[in-house]
Amino acid sequence: MKKLFVFSFAILISIAGLQATSAQFPKIKLPKLNEPKSQPSASNEGPTTKSVAPAVTATTGTGPFINKPSIQINLRTHLQYHRGAQVDQDTWSWTPRIAYRVNGPISAGSQLSVEFTLPSGKAWIKLDCPTNKTDENSWWTTECGINSNDVRDEDATIETGMSVFKINLKNELEGSNKTLFTGKFKVDKFVVNPANNPKFKNNFAYYVNYDWNLPIGYLTSYDWTDFRPYYPPSQTSGRLEFITWFKGDPKLMEYGKYIAYLYYNGKLVADSTAEPDTYSITSCQVTNAAYYESPNTYCRRVFGLKAWVWNKDPQNSPAGYFNMYENPGEYEIKILENGKLARSAKFSMGKDYQLVDTGIGKQNGLGTARIVVPVQIIGEQDGVWDRNAWKTDAFYGNPLTGFLVP
Repeated sequence: MKKLFVFSFAILISIAGLQATSAQFPKIKLPKLNEPKSQPSASNEGPTTKSVAPAVTATTGTGPFINKPSIQINLRTHLQYHRGAQVDQDTWSWTPRIAYRVNGPISAGSQLSVEFTLPSGKAWIKLDCPTNKTDENSWWTTECGINSNDVRDEDATIETGMSVFKINLKNELEGSNKTLFTGKFKVDKFVVNPANNPKFKNNFAYYVNYDWNLPIGYLTSYDWTDFRPYYPPSQTSGRLEFITWFKGDPKLMEYGKYIAYLYYNGKLVADSTAEPDTYSITSCQVTNAAYYESPNTYCRRVFGLKAWVWNKDPQNSPAGYFNMYENPGEYEIKILENGKLARSAKFSMGKDYQLVDTGIGKQNGLGTARIVVPVQIIGEQDGVWDRNAWKTDAFYGNPLTGFLVP
């Protein structure tokens, strides 16, 4: 029995600045961070319970609820297809995998699960997900379908198109059973037959089409919703971070040169380069790719720019950083991809030592403290993609209101 597994969630390792205190700088309210708990998992990171700032709960309602940007669906390609009792060894098929985060509270005895429907509309696979009691203002990250024994080869399909899924939370102790999220994802495929051998004409690699992600960006200076276990962000300074998606060949996603530049009043004031300036403070937080190399790999890339949104001890901070808190107003980020202009995003810095929130995340109940900003896609480096997908497919068929792409 042959199987092929692909699922990559690259975890960002933040580069922290110097931490100190200054009596000269106004107080900045930061959320209380509790030490996260961790549970064993099939992945490198595993399901974890982490603290969430009260502000996140206050802006998105009473939990439990899903952090929508955290939902990541990838596909496992099976190197055969079961046609009833017959096994077709020359046709490939697929099954889904999913990771997501639930903002608490999750009461004791609860069970998370995900139900998938085939693109044809037929009920299909149900996955039980590792679940843990989680307090309010904390979260639980879980993964389902990751292990090879979670689904059978016999369950794999060759259907493409829109597949519907539901994230459910059931508690037998409380007699409750509710749906936390309903969405749909588009499955596409491409043939893997470099020798053009007729025998392999049905060797398709399947992937989730994430074109809708490309025009959506995020800003943060203190991302308590995405730190690694036992590595909370600095409570001394808040460096500007910009997160956005790219599409292309997997080698380009991992080894291409990406540099972000920050402009204030039309003047370049900071960038994402690191010493000795030939490196960029950037990495793929998430990589969604089909197994075989193709231009259909998606990378959610984070950029750390040399700019302080707030800083409690500027006298002891690294040299060369731009103090945004002293310069409120309009800003723009431009990104060069292998020396060519690829992205642009505009935002504002307030007079209260905080980035100006667009309100898009709160308005749409995304369950994240990140600020959502539209991103202009420039040039053709992302290859062929649907520039209107965000209007209908964003957040798995739950498109954003109040969001316009430049």
